[in-house]
Amino acid sequence: MALDYKQRAQRARRLLANEDFKAVLEDLRERQKDTFAMSGAEDMDKRENAHAILRAINEIGYLLRADVDAELLIDKKGSAPL
Repeated sequence: MALDYKQRAQRARRLLANEDFKAVLEDLRERQKDTFAMSGAEDMDKRENAHAILRAINEIGYLLRADVDAELLIDKKGSAPL
């Protein structure tokens, strides 16, 4: 069962405010940056993988913020999509 927009927004707010969650994402981000910095010229696969992981970490943040923003927009407009 899909969560309604208010539940999604509440979940997103909890995660965005959770210090442990934020720390884990930041640790992952730093590890991938280190992979870039420490990779040799021949380590193209490592860099591509690190880049994909960084994009995924960023996408998580975008998704969570979108859920919060959607609630604000829907509440302001007065209706949710079906």
